[in-house]
Amino acid sequence: MAKTFHKPKILNDSLTHYCPCCTHCIAHRLLAEALEELNIAGHTVGIFQVGGSVMMYDYFDIDFQEAAHG
Repeated sequence: MAKTFHKPKILNDSLTHYCPCCTHCIAHRLLAEALEELNIAGHTVGIFQVGGSVMMYDYFDIDFQEAAHG
């Protein structure tokens, strides 16, 4: 049987710290798929907020900057 999808290449193999019911993982996958589809992953810098996605830089193979709180 052929694969119908694959893990986006810019997502690392790290285990996430998110709660099982959290949708951050789905959002990460959709973002990674969009960056690959648009072929802009090599020209992308991610910005993450302090809070639930503070560890986002562990899951993507792109550069990140943390936004200030408040």
